[in-house]
Amino acid sequence: MIIGIPRETLPGEGRVAGIPSAVRALRALGHAVLIEQDAGVRSGFGDDEYIRAGAEIVPTAEELVDRAELVWKVLGPSEHEHTLLHGGQRLVALLPIPVVLPEGVIAHDGLAWPGRQSEFPVRVAMSEIAGRLAVEAASHSLQQPNGGRGLLLGGVPGVPPAEVVVLGAGVAGRGATDLALALGARVTVLDISVPALRAVRTTALVATPSAIERAIAVADVVIAAVRVPGERAPRLCQRAHLALMAPGAIVVDLAIAEGGAFETTRLTTLADPARLIDGIVHIGVPNFPGAVPRTSSVALSHAWLDFVVTIASES
Repeated sequence: MIIGIPRETLPGEGRVAGIPSAVRALRALGHAVLIEQDAGVRSGFGDDEYIRAGAEIVPTAEELVDRAELVWKVLGPSEHEHTLLHGGQRLVALLPIPVVLPEGVIAHDGLAWPGRQSEFPVRVAMSEIAGRLAVEAASHSLQQPNGGRGLLLGGVPGVPPAEVVVLGAGVAGRGATDLALALGARVTVLDISVPALRAVRTTALVATPSAIERAIAVADVVIAAVRVPGERAPRLCQRAHLALMAPGAIVVDLAIAEGGAFETTRLTTLADPARLIDGIVHIGVPNFPGAVPRTSSVALSHAWLDFVVTIASES
């Protein structure tokens, strides 16, 4: 099969779907691999590395998509990429919401792939990174020049740390919790799953509406990590909840690609991540892992290589 890996076009998005080691693995199985010129540069992988791995460098996305039988990319197709796809092709990408594709194009959502043991490896890999980056973004935004309350996340001796509330004890929530605790913050985690809460190493509460309201009222940072695969994210916080928070508090909505857990969150970008709404700093970046493209590309490529191999072998 001819597998094409294009360069990502979303502003600020530096990931690449397949790294050179993945190309070697695909070539060893007899598949041809096309790489759009400079597709891996922002992740630290030059065209020469891909050539040594056995790939063919293609100058444009138009040529790559025209020739490829399977298009392997990180994010769903842009408007332009949508016009390039054609019937008989397969598309492998991260598709957090339903996407309409040209007739005859078969989409495979990496986020929905259960893996060998139903561990959803692609979702896990990106969620781990997103959870950690959410804490880093919140810590940066807490600084007064960035619109925050002027707090150091972990405090200093004699000065209390910030209060961090994490909504969701899944992979992203645990990643956020672990880093926030490591930085010295006080962390409260809420989830509807008691078994998930048992794995939490800090204050853990069942996420009833009243418990969420009480936690938000004292929070300096709220990180919402409550995705439901294939569904809209549960709306846990309404605009009225913002009035409970101190001015300059931070909301990081990791569920924004699925509609957002906060009513007031809006889509933002890696280049311009924060919006001040009713005195509260909102961060709604849908592709947080794109901020660390080297780490994310390696993790992503390892996580879903088996998925791509399976699809290519069955086609």
